Amino acid sequence: MSRKLLALLLTVMIPAGLAARELTSSYVVTAAANKAGVGNTDWHTDLTLYNPHDYALPVVLQFLRSGQSNTSSVPTVTFDVNAWETLNLWDVLGPDGFSARGSTGAFFVYADDQKIACSGAGCDFAVFARTYTLDPRGGNGEFGQAVPGFPAGLGLDRSVIAFMPQIIDDSDFRTNCGVASWTNAMVRVRFDLQDAAGNVIDRRDHWVPPFGHVQWRLEHSVAGGTVAAYIMDGPDDAMVFPYASVVNWTTGDAVNIEAHLTTVGVSAQSAVARGALIARPGAAPAPRFSLQALRRRTPITPSAPQ
Repeated sequence: MSRKLLALLLTVMIPAGLAARELTSSYVVTAAANKAGVGNTDWHTDLTLYNPHDYALPVVLQFLRSGQSNTSSVPTVTFDVNAWETLNLWDVLGPDGFSARGSTGAFFVYADDQKIACSGAGCDFAVFARTYTLDPRGGNGEFGQAVPGFPAGLGLDRSVIAFMPQIIDDSDFRTNCGVASWTNAMVRVRFDLQDAAGNVIDRRDHWVPPFGHVQWRLEHSVAGGTVAAYIMDGPDDAMVFPYASVVNWTTGDAVNIEAHLTTVGVSAQSAVARGALIARPGAAPAPRFSLQALRRRTPITPSAPQ
């Protein structure tokens, strides 16, 4: 390849790279679990934080249980992620973490601005999660899905619509939909299920409690469709984080469908400016949480105490 052609390709590629998602200082992990599921599945979540700085970064981690208001007494831990550290918290809802067997929910993860003053990218870090099931057929295998942290300032508000494509619910796959909310009030989110031709074949409204999380099985079968989500009710500054998960009935192998946000289809009358998030849930301690224990990756078996 000539140098001129290489330079041209790099010039064309740079704008796409700059348009990609950047690190930020606060995230929502839309789904986490530590519970038995349908078809002999057994779901767990690992959480990873990466600090790109040459100094320790204090962070706050909060667990939002599904199906309830989480305005106060939210299980919360604070800790430092060391310089350049990749901090893996294995089975973070397990007995050494939030001790939440039988639960699902979401996470808020953000730089602790009570302990560090930083501006620009000074508090930015990365958040990743993996939610997986033990092999329903037995053995030591796992099947899972990556659930990257979603930048907290880029959720679904009244200025955009969220689309989640490649939705399948039939005899081979099932689809779960869900919403996590960074809003200190009830929010009503509408979900339109479209078939592959673009026809709306089902429409449902779901109320999300304050700082809450809800997840449900898709209410209508579809093959290769799309779910559109948009806010119907709630405060003007409401922001939520919808997602979908397509799961193989036999293995429990799952694929996370992250929301794609667009202003297409939003009327000028309903559009509002996207603002910064300020409100946060009230914190309560998580007494059994142990960074030292969570750093050790211990294989999980269905008979292990959780």
